[in-house]
Amino acid sequence: MVGEETCVPSQGVGGNGVASEFGDLTGMTRQEVDDFLRGLGAKVKITTDGYIQYKFIDKSTVMIRPNGEAIRTPAPKYGSDGRNINKGLRLDRYGRLLRTRDEFGNLIPDTHNTGEKLNE
Repeated sequence: MVGEETCVPSQGVGGNGVASEFGDLTGMTRQEVDDFLRGLGAKVKITTDGYIQYKFIDKSTVMIRPNGEAIRTPAPKYGSDGRNINKGLRLDRYGRLLRTRDEFGNLIPDTHNTGEKLNE
């Protein structure tokens, strides 16, 4: 509409699927995020526990928790043996890969939540 400002995040770093191609969603409303992600071609699914999943054609995702926190996962990448080499990784609020587990499979502290949160 004329006179209305649309809220669009900055550009992300890219390279890890559609979910990495845009920047921080913090401060956007749920409706603004929904419109933006659907505009990028995301398929939407609402889980039984209230999460909203936006899945892109490359299988990267953005999940919105009931509390408004955004969780991003990269598009899968496969090694020469066919094994998913980035399984369990997340993206930070700028689309960069965020390592969540150490070489032994232990959760690395302060990597579960990225701080990317929508306005309620």
